[in-house]
Amino acid sequence: MLETDVLIIGAGPSGLMAAMALAKLGVKVMIVDRRYPGQLYGNADGLQPRTLEIWQSYGILEKFLPRAVYVHALVTYERNKGSGSGLTRSPPIANVVVPSRYPFEMAACIEDIEGALRDALAETAHSVVQPAWPLSIHLRDGNDESIHPVTVVLQSFSNHTMTLNKDATSLSISPHNTIQTVRAKYVIGADGAHSWVRRQINVAMEGDRTEYIWGVVDAHVKTNFPDFRFKCVIQAASGAIIAIPREEEKVRFYVQLSVEEILPTMHKRLNMAELPPHIARMKILEPYHIEFVHVFWSTIFSVSQKIASHFSLKNRIFIVGDACHTHSPKAAQGANASMGDAHNLAWKISWVLRGYASPSLLETYEEERRKYAFELIELDKELAKSLDGQAASGSLFLITSNYSGIGICYTSRLSIPAGDTHFSHLQSGVRLPPHPITRVGDWHPADIQDLARSDGAFKLLIFPGDFLESTVVESIHDLAAHLDLLIPEITSGRLVIYTILNSQKADVCWNELPWQSWKRSVDSKIQTQSS
Repeated sequence: MLETDVLIIGAGPSGLMAAMALAKLGVKVMIVDRRYPGQLYGNADGLQPRTLEIWQSYGILEKFLPRAVYVHALVTYERNKGSGSGLTRSPPIANVVVPSRYPFEMAACIEDIEGALRDALAETAHSVVQPAWPLSIHLRDGNDESIHPVTVVLQSFSNHTMTLNKDATSLSISPHNTIQTVRAKYVIGADGAHSWVRRQINVAMEGDRTEYIWGVVDAHVKTNFPDFRFKCVIQAASGAIIAIPREEEKVRFYVQLSVEEILPTMHKRLNMAELPPHIARMKILEPYHIEFVHVFWSTIFSVSQKIASHFSLKNRIFIVGDACHTHSPKAAQGANASMGDAHNLAWKISWVLRGYASPSLLETYEEERRKYAFELIELDKELAKSLDGQAASGSLFLITSNYSGIGICYTSRLSIPAGDTHFSHLQSGVRLPPHPITRVGDWHPADIQDLARSDGAFKLLIFPGDFLESTVVESIHDLAAHLDLLIPEITSGRLVIYTILNSQKADVCWNELPWQSWKRSVDSKIQTQSS
């Protein structure tokens, strides 16, 4: 029998994100997946600006950048209103219009997205156990963090057995079937839209399966279409198309389909030697032509917009990602929302396990992420409507302004209204916005988001103003005297204090600030504006 702090079932983006985050926080974690190594399911291909910020906070973004394509611009095409045929191009605009440290999307294959997370997980001496899948799960009562109340029975294949025949002329290799019992303090179900974990804890999916049907294809193309390296929203006479540039000169196309078009393929497996209907439909791009040189992958899907009735069972068994919310992939939100779930949950489990917080902290996972899931479904519905024969400009506004992940605002018990404040650009419940700063000690340039690393410590940011003002100096020293009670929190690593001065960097010496444990920076935009 094995024991672990957290057992994660499913090693897609959400499961890998949870495992990586927990392992980096020192939590004993085990992650299993039903796939064989190298086998893939799902084809998420886009990382939104907020996800890039989160990856940066874990220190995993830098290695991923060379694997992906930057998607900076977006173009819309609409059918000519006069003739009803042909397309009219609108001028390109920025793909992301909300303030962000990374004002672009990044597109990459699922192998590279999951690969970046697996590499980061491997750095913590953890890896995915696969193929393995659960047979049963049982939760017994108890809130003592020293016990392991969840028992999961796993079946796995390992230690292949080699057998010679009687004549020693041939060798057969068969996997060894292993049944294993795992006891865990917490279980996270990251096992997709058809989640086994969700079914076992009797959580229902609530919502609708829409009438919208789309085809998707990843391909190398030969074309005279001028914008195939931009993201494109195309409203042609016979339906909508979304085109997204991919790595290695690939392009992903989402093509709106009708029921009549997919009926011939509904009762048979698509043969790649045949021309899938969503590829055939590319003729609606006339007067431009597209020749598919090589098709890497294609599928047809209908859109479900559903949310789980609960995201946990007694705050011991949780579900994340597609296991608790499903929506269309057209705005590249599936993997992003899923990894956001894992990011939100991981630090809370870590704090409860360390004894830093009450188990009631875990209730805020559902409070925050289920509310966000509803907001995401509403946006998805609006996008679906805007792509259903309406002007492309409507889709353009939704995609550029709402799908970056930047505007998420939590209103749980962890978000305290700020009341009157001089910092009107800071909002309670919203992520720390990016802003350039300079470290006082060595004038090293950085971003304020770099102070908010995902390392399990709370950050106290103090903005006292201009250090040359005597009242500011007095206020800082007075605050330091009152913060003596936090010294144990600082020395234990639970709290880091940063002071952000509204001063010229040449006017401040780092040792003029109280406490050796305080970090000191100045607002870099002040330097730029004053020079």
